[in-house]
Amino acid sequence: MLFKFKSSILNNQIGSKIYMGLTEHNQELRERLFQLIIFLVFLVGLCFSQTKILAQLLQGVIEGIKFFQPSPDEYFFLSFKLSLSTALVVESPIVILYAICYLFPALLSREKFAFGSLFLLSFVLFFAGSLYAYKVVAPAALKFFFSYTKDILEPLWSFQDYVDFLWTLFLGSIYSFQIPVIQILLGFIGFCTSKNCFNWLRYVFLIATILAAIITPSTDPITQVVFTIAIIILYLTGSSFLFALEKIGILS
Repeated sequence: MLFKFKSSILNNQIGSKIYMGLTEHNQELRERLFQLIIFLVFLVGLCFSQTKILAQLLQGVIEGIKFFQPSPDEYFFLSFKLSLSTALVVESPIVILYAICYLFPALLSREKFAFGSLFLLSFVLFFAGSLYAYKVVAPAALKFFFSYTKDILEPLWSFQDYVDFLWTLFLGSIYSFQIPVIQILLGFIGFCTSKNCFNWLRYVFLIATILAAIITPSTDPITQVVFTIAIIILYLTGSSFLFALEKIGILS
């Protein structure tokens, strides 16, 4: 079975526990990497066969725009690029899950609970970030540019540039939504506490503005404000999670 998680505890027994030898450990790592590569190839093929649906989903972000291709082969190579990008994004949670399963036998019970909870939170935030980009960030940015030029220029956009623009927004949103996960990880290693996070809030407003300007592909104020608000809310959410974990004793 492709996604069968084999145990990292094998036959070399020390005391009451059974540990994996270095050779078996490396063998398991190679097997996991091979499975991920095979699954990536499968996803790329699946996405490539459904390129039309992917393209229609991206075009559905905004209405009233006509697209063109400046060369005969542009859409073909764009289809492969779009398929590969989509496959990598879809597989990224599985890569994290494989990494956690690979490390699980070496973790304590408390650490297993922490990493399992963080993966679940990261998984939820991953899709929340994707949905936020598709429903909020991208429409706001595109409508700003469309309304700014509609009375002067005919809205005829290169589909290649349009896809690159959207993917930058999607990736920026997905990474931004991982802020609470990063905060909790830093809390587990003792780098910060909820009190520190709330005390740093005044600096977060400035950093969020700068970060929003960096991760957005455009300079329009609408997109940057939307990203800035999201980053601040996510930071406050992560700080609240840290506070709750400290109160129930998971974090000291």
